[in-house]
Amino acid sequence: MINVEEHVYHDDPKIGHPDVRTRLASVGYYFLGNGLISAAVQHAPAGEGSPYGLLFMDPEQLKSKRETLSFDERTGIANTMLFLSFDGPSIPVSPDNLSVSWDFAGGCPSVQIAWQAASLTIAEKFWCPDDSTPRLARRIALKNPSAAAVCGSFRTGIRSEWISQRFELPPSGESTFFVVYSLHESAPRLRCELAEAESFSVCRRGLWTDAAHVCFDTPELDHLFRTAAAQLPAVVSKAGRVDAGIWQYNREWVRDQSILAHALLMCGHHETAGVILKRLLGDFISPEGSAVDSSEVRDTAEAELDQNGALLHALRAYALWTGDLELIRSNWDRIVRTAEFPLLPVFREAHSGLLANRRDFWERHAAHGIEPGMELAYQVFVSVGLSAAAALARQLGRYAEAERWHAEAERLKTAVLHHTTHALVTERGFVKRRGIDGLIQKDIQPQPGSGVPAGVGLARALPHPLNPDSSCVLPIVLGFVPADSGVACATLDQMDALWNQGWEIGGYGRYHMDSDPDSPGPWPFPSIYIARACMENGDSSRVWRVIRWLASLPQFPSGAFFEMYGDRSAPPYAQNGIVPWNWAEMIMLVIENILGFRPEENQIRFRPRLLPGMSAVRGSVRFRSCRIHFDLSADATVVQPEFIVDGTTLMPEADGVSISFTGRDIHIVGRVPEPC
Repeated sequence: MINVEEHVYHDDPKIGHPDVRTRLASVGYYFLGNGLISAAVQHAPAGEGSPYGLLFMDPEQLKSKRETLSFDERTGIANTMLFLSFDGPSIPVSPDNLSVSWDFAGGCPSVQIAWQAASLTIAEKFWCPDDSTPRLARRIALKNPSAAAVCGSFRTGIRSEWISQRFELPPSGESTFFVVYSLHESAPRLRCELAEAESFSVCRRGLWTDAAHVCFDTPELDHLFRTAAAQLPAVVSKAGRVDAGIWQYNREWVRDQSILAHALLMCGHHETAGVILKRLLGDFISPEGSAVDSSEVRDTAEAELDQNGALLHALRAYALWTGDLELIRSNWDRIVRTAEFPLLPVFREAHSGLLANRRDFWERHAAHGIEPGMELAYQVFVSVGLSAAAALARQLGRYAEAERWHAEAERLKTAVLHHTTHALVTERGFVKRRGIDGLIQKDIQPQPGSGVPAGVGLARALPHPLNPDSSCVLPIVLGFVPADSGVACATLDQMDALWNQGWEIGGYGRYHMDSDPDSPGPWPFPSIYIARACMENGDSSRVWRVIRWLASLPQFPSGAFFEMYGDRSAPPYAQNGIVPWNWAEMIMLVIENILGFRPEENQIRFRPRLLPGMSAVRGSVRFRSCRIHFDLSADATVVQPEFIVDGTTLMPEADGVSISFTGRDIHIVGRVPEPC
């Protein structure tokens, strides 16, 4: 049984400098990294905490915010700011005299800060100059627009260590200085030094050379994609490690990592995705085939079976996007264990053959009132994963395994959709969970000693419904059922009950707030995969509702969103962190659901679907050894999509085209009917 103490975190954000808190008022975090060093520029414009500052991390070490390498218990990260002195007291920046923004010029993400002090204007820029050294660069440009000369000095530092520099600026003059931050094996681990411009003034694209580029004429979606595609690879270590919730969990999950790898494939970082998947197969699959969650191997009753399916699905995506079967071939024994584990007799409900345990998709378990039964997400992910594994087996000539896994995938799918007593479908769409007896588990009741904090929905004396649940849209997102089917439409209609429950800021809750062991509030990544399901269904208004909700949040400028937006009880729970899963879902929404790129064994499908308000999108994505360049526009005079591929007009099939892989770059010019 899961020990409820596992959910308890003892770090109290009320102790120490305000910068220890993740949820500072209106805070934004801008993540930069190259796998060897990771950093976040913190911008706190509302006067709580340091106005801005730098948080440095070793990406191989998963730590809390308090444990970041530049945090000081007394001063927080204040000393990483720039302080100017004109032969008098230092002048720090004021929160209302500061702008922070992304700069994607040249394809290498950087963060820019602009402010003023006395008669000077200050422009700072932060970026990783290469992929081979654990360094972050900082450019400090001082400009004197006045008619009088200005003399002074600046200083900045880490904790109690300082560096300083004198400057003299003539009338209308300017000077530029460079600072480098680097990680070292010996103490001090993080060092800050003045540097020469020649050492790193030009960004060598490295990690970003093969990255996807997408430019929308709708600024909200354009910004959400760019910031997601910039920050997801920045938080993955060279060894493939990434915190499921930065400064929050300090743990890893096979499911989360698999989804991140899948998104990295879509945005061009094939090598990073391969490192993650190889590490998962080598270190996160037990000898029996159980997948690690929360950095733990579970008893079969609490195994999260969706994780096995998510990993297999991501491995198939790896083979399709890269064309590389060597990772699959060299890890085949581990892939077999991953595929076979959910098929063990211990999981199989005797009457229906569905997979049963006592854990839900959101990690509630027996202490929270989850009864033994069949969880929809586990059936769907395992079925999709087994289909993926069967396809990989066929490519390797392992036809017996391919036939077995294909048959098991179809068996699960048939039982989910059509079993006479245990199907996970009703006239209202998909249901989250049935008990072993075939009855829908409608609610939960926490057990004594569950550790649920007082005041949250699950601790109150009221019903705790299990339905509706946002995970019920996963069959639509994963292509388990047609997006326009009756069950898909009915399921999406259920989701409206999860919007704005008990709060007024918008966004979907992951499930009914009265059954939540945590604080009520909307969650970005479930909201995005509801948007993905709606995009497949053709329901553009609900897609825009999610995009505009994200654009309304204080974290929109940075594009780094918290796991959820509620007043979390910390402790006993960890304070809210930045969840990379949010970035992955946004990348998938754009590449798979809006642009409609779907790789197949010898070709790639392109089925774009623009949203109302969009008139054009252009860019390029990496596919195997080439790039696919596209220039797409909406045209009110077009009845059906028109595509010109490398100068040849192709007839559309089901609103898209199939493009054969030739090993050369592909250029697509398309016109689609104006969305309405």
